[in-house]
Amino acid sequence: MDPVSPLTPSLRVDRINLHQDNKQQQTPFGHGRILQGRITGKSNSQFILDVEGQQWIADSKAPLRVGQRLNLQVTGTTPNITLQILTDPLTQNIGKSLHLLAAEGRLLPRTIDLATQLPKGTLSSPSEKTLAFFKDVAATFNKTLLLNPGQAGSQMARLLGNIFSSSDTGSQENSLAALSNFLNNLAQTLPQQDPDRALARLLQQQISDVSLHSPPQEFLLGKNNPGADRQLRALLQNIGLLPFSEDNTLTGIIMQSIGNDKSSSPSPLLLQLLTLAGNLLSRDIGSQKSAPTGKNMEEFFERLGTNFEQLLVRGKTKEAMQTLKSTLLEISHNFSGNTSLHHQTAQLTSTMELFQMLQIRLADESLFFLPLPLPFLNQGFLLVEPDQKQREGHKGETKKSKYSLHLELAGLGNLQIDIEQQTGGMRLRFYTQDSVRTKFLTEHRQELQQWLTATKLESVQFLTGADDPIKQLLSRMSDATTGMLNTSA
Repeated sequence: MDPVSPLTPSLRVDRINLHQDNKQQQTPFGHGRILQGRITGKSNSQFILDVEGQQWIADSKAPLRVGQRLNLQVTGTTPNITLQILTDPLTQNIGKSLHLLAAEGRLLPRTIDLATQLPKGTLSSPSEKTLAFFKDVAATFNKTLLLNPGQAGSQMARLLGNIFSSSDTGSQENSLAALSNFLNNLAQTLPQQDPDRALARLLQQQISDVSLHSPPQEFLLGKNNPGADRQLRALLQNIGLLPFSEDNTLTGIIMQSIGNDKSSSPSPLLLQLLTLAGNLLSRDIGSQKSAPTGKNMEEFFERLGTNFEQLLVRGKTKEAMQTLKSTLLEISHNFSGNTSLHHQTAQLTSTMELFQMLQIRLADESLFFLPLPLPFLNQGFLLVEPDQKQREGHKGETKKSKYSLHLELAGLGNLQIDIEQQTGGMRLRFYTQDSVRTKFLTEHRQELQQWLTATKLESVQFLTGADDPIKQLLSRMSDATTGMLNTSA
């Protein structure tokens, strides 16, 4: 059954403003004419409407807001002027394809998968190079998922230590999810024949199986495991004083947990995890490729092609041909007869076009939208907006922008990060979806500064209240005529 379309709201404009500046003015409201208007104020239940420089008082049941721009059509002139609010086709198209944003993190892996299916020599040189670029980027991201290339063992120790150092089951489960994600990324990063790859995959599967039935510490610390203590001491000696925090080591954290419960001993799973951590310490897993720099990330976003049409209009054909959107359009054209390839390409192209429509639509709200189609995010985007004083045009005020990251991550769920750059450093405000995740982030406050390379951390707050990223977008651009988006695909 097709959804019922709501009645299109309208404005009733009274003829009370025909005399402005002591001069009679010709009204712009010819029957059938299409106009653009802007809501400039509100008084009780009435709105002030600006049309072609003239101010009018209008009545409407639509949820209008000050500053909103409207496309209007004159549908009546007597006894009152009636203006129908025209639906924004761009917003309608966004609503129909917004579901693609839920798979944003799969854009890069799906692109690489598509590239492996293409016969060699079937694409132009720029497109071949573009696919090679994104394949290289994907490999770099996989290594970066270890958070600190060349320090995979230390990172794994930190994740293990987080489980043992917290008495809160919710925090332990979040740490376990992060460990599972780490192992999954490790298995994808290591070479096919590497024995640690198979071990990482096996451990990730075991964690997924047992985590459904037991609190984290219960399956890491077992009961009546003969010889386990001796194996544990050997493994910890092999690992050495692997750092966990400024005042403790992984060895100290684990031994303290076992000491608190005399009947506990390390489980086989914990022994295998420590074996893998020791193996990682003996190798430089991330030394083959360094983590992406700011310049690398800039090139990544530029080559996505959200500005593909702009480049063509500006005559920058070479740059346009080096974008992912250009490559997808070429694949779609060359393989139009291949149902499978054409379908995969169409989905990726639709996702790219969704990014472009969102940028255009949110620009009307004075927002810059930057998609974050990164493989370690389920969803993610950056919003940049001027602060209130800049919006209102205050003179003499230093121009500042507000930055906010809206993310969805495995384990952490919805996360919003507000970023404010100050003279003395950076202020951060983290919002999570519940108090358990907020507490988990708070426990890692000391790690924030080491990841800030261009400034220092002036202050940080950890709060609750993060919404689903898609809901954030919906709240920013709900159709003005109905207060909702048409999301029927």
